[in-house]
Order: sequence, then C-alpha cells, then structure tokens
Amino acid sequence: MVNFSLEGKIALVTGASYGIGFGIASAYAEAGATICFNDLSQEKVDKGIAAYKEIGVDAHGYVCDVTDEAQVQAMVAKINEEVGIIDILVNNAGIIMRKPMLEMEADEFRKVIDVDLNAPFIVSKAVIPGMKEKGHGKIINICIKRRKIVRSEEKSASGNEHAKEACKRKPCAQKAACIMVATHKTVSTNKLK
Repeated sequence: MVNFSLEGKIALVTGASYGIGFGIASAYAEAGATICFNDLSQEKVDKGIAAYKEIGVDAHGYVCDVTDEAQVQAMVAKINEEVGIIDILVNNAGIIMRKPMLEMEADEFRKVIDVDLNAPFIVSKAVIPGMKEKGHGKIINICIKRRKIVRSEEKSASGNEHAKEACKRKPCAQKAACIMVATHKTVSTNKLK
C-alpha cells in the first residue's frame, strides 16, 4: 500500500480467522499493523494462525466468545499484556441466519442480535479504556447493508445494522476513539466457495 502506514499499531479484528475479517486483518498487516484476532474454538484459532503464516503474517489468535463480557475483558487484558494496548478495533464477527423470518425461532434471532449488535458494544467497551489511556484509537463496526424493512416472507435481517449505525453517532470515548461503520453487500470469501 502506498502512502498508508499502520506501522506500530495494534489491531484487533474479531472473527478474523477467515472470510472478510481475514481480508481486513491481512490488509492491515500489509500496512504494518500487528494483528490480533479471535474465534470460538482453539481449532479455528489454529487454522487462522496457519492461514496468516501462509501469507507471512505473525498474528496473535485468542479463543473468545465476543458475546461473553468476562471472556472479552480477559482477552483484551491478555492482548494488552502480551502484545500491547489496542489502537484499532474492527468489530467484524457476525452471523447470518439464512431462513425465512416465519421459520425462525426467537432464540435464533436473539443469537443474531447478540453476536451482531451486543458483541460490538461489549468489545468496544473493553478496548475504549486503553484507547483513552493512549489518547487515540479507531473502532470500526462491520455490518451487512440490507433493506431497512424486512418483509415476513424474506430472510430475516443479519444483525441490526441500523442500530449499529445509531451507536456510532454518540462516541463514548470522549474524543479518544473515532467510531465508524463500514457496510458491504455480498462479498465473495473462501467461506462461500
């Protein structure tokens, strides 16, 4: 990348052992950032670390459920201790329930909301104190741009992207963190192939 450097920056990209998160983290690494990522199991973390090594990136992987506040706090504390204070957070972890709304159970929808909306809040809350301490930081929320109104015969919304957009309007880090939302439509990743 020309005229773009993340040299000396530490980036945490959630759910980045593959897919869009892996692509984002790889680009950040190419720009000089130190990469940290998480996944739900050691097996997935190990696969992610192997994938990063294949492209020459020495990434730091952690097993963590981003919907569990205690696990997130522990992961961030471990990153702060082992790697350093996080400069960039990319809330990338997310799920999509590909089934018609009328066939979806309320517990399934709650899981989507928990991962796609509550987790970015939980992880952001964990990293903001370090960003405030440093006096800077970036928080980027990834969401899928879908229709604002979901009809009952259509697929249910993947997360609550509009609520995520509303969250960025009130930065809570008192000028220490810049909060952005990046949206995308369909992206071809190795998971879709």
